[in-house]
Amino acid sequence: MRLPVWPLFLIAGCGDPARPPHEVFEEESRTLLLGGRPTEATAEPPRFEPGEPVESVVSPGGRFRIHFSRSGPNAVALADAEGNGVPDAVDTVARTYDAVAAFYAELGYRSPPEDSGGSGEAGGDGRFDVYLVDFAGRADGAFRREDCLSVELGCHGYMLQENDFAGYAYASYEQAVTTLASHEFFHAVQAAYGTALGRVAEEGTAVWASERFAPELDDLEHFVPAYLSRADRSLVVEPDGPAQSFSYGASLFFQFLGERLGDGILRAMWEESVRAPSSHWAELLERVLRRDAGTDFDTAFSEFAAWNLATGQRAREGSGYARGAGYSGLVPAARDLPVDEPSVRVAAASTRYFDVAGGTPGVSVSFEPREGTDSAGLHLLVVAVTEREVLRIVRADGPGVLSARVSAEDATRVVVAVVNGRHSGDGRYGRLRISSEAPAESPSGEPSRGCQSAPGAVPGALLLAAAWWAIPRRRTH
Repeated sequence: MRLPVWPLFLIAGCGDPARPPHEVFEEESRTLLLGGRPTEATAEPPRFEPGEPVESVVSPGGRFRIHFSRSGPNAVALADAEGNGVPDAVDTVARTYDAVAAFYAELGYRSPPEDSGGSGEAGGDGRFDVYLVDFAGRADGAFRREDCLSVELGCHGYMLQENDFAGYAYASYEQAVTTLASHEFFHAVQAAYGTALGRVAEEGTAVWASERFAPELDDLEHFVPAYLSRADRSLVVEPDGPAQSFSYGASLFFQFLGERLGDGILRAMWEESVRAPSSHWAELLERVLRRDAGTDFDTAFSEFAAWNLATGQRAREGSGYARGAGYSGLVPAARDLPVDEPSVRVAAASTRYFDVAGGTPGVSVSFEPREGTDSAGLHLLVVAVTEREVLRIVRADGPGVLSARVSAEDATRVVVAVVNGRHSGDGRYGRLRISSEAPAESPSGEPSRGCQSAPGAVPGALLLAAAWWAIPRRRTH
């Protein structure tokens, strides 16, 4: 049986030639699944070469065994400033993994079970094995799930990590090791639950975990654009091919949940997976939100869509994401007024963001779901903004025709968000109209259900039902 492997690709600036293409992902996964551990002659690269002298040391905390070589193609840097006979590079790896494992245990997560131990190619004992090997720029690390005992006891595996990060775009060796250890070891933590929740949940929460462990890392910030530039993609459909980076960018949703509701919500999702191992991660989250937070996926996702408005230059200290100013901003689809698009599709757990000119007394928007469509879970946000601020938001909720008008005289742009907060099902189609004229009455004669906030209000404080308002905001760092 083939078991999953999670390679973490090189993190570099946009356009950096050292960044490996995402298309390599499936090929890399297949390669790493073949042939056994990297100390075995039958293993596919990255592995130690036959005859290459391989040593190992135990981490200071006693939990990890680090395998490395001092010569050959997988050699680590040999500097030993500490004078303990172990290369400083190896000491750094050992200390970092100890710290990461202790941190996740403090958050209440399961610890990976011991491996098969014994002798030979299982690492020599029951400790978690980390192999420092040369990835040759194709990736920079991978957790390999090896054997699954049961859902209750979980799965164990081992780590492959780049030996020296030469030619990689990290600021330092220490930054590289911290990024790899915190991200990839969280995959080992996930495996300890014995379930597989898919790439969005697995990569998304692993990037979140890195941010939680070391907020100074730029890992989350690097991947956020992969979501904010494609928020029209469904969070509950697994991406493939060139869209693999979207799985990492989905970390923004899990970052939102952690900041808004606390770390326990994400841990509870993994714990719930043990009780319902065949359930989709979004179904697990729905149960946890209802049970532990008095809310649901739809409510949380619609607030997430609003938080994303106040990122980049529009971030404001004290509201929304704690580090939102460091995130890239949204990339809405620009439109010229008036807008009349008869068939706008909004996938489950996604948001369509549009952008029109402001500077008028008001901008009116309506979204009319296609006849016969179940429009529950649809939301319309109409937002007056400047380059540096969210001025006010108007919201309308389904079912039925959604319509709202926002005052826009002091706004440079108006952002329109059509949100589908459902965590399953097909996309919802509807007719989108945007104009700078006063809104007409809905076909039923009922007035608009839009509710305009006061100027200066921000998304995180506006868009919640009464039950949601009762939940205090928590920050993870």
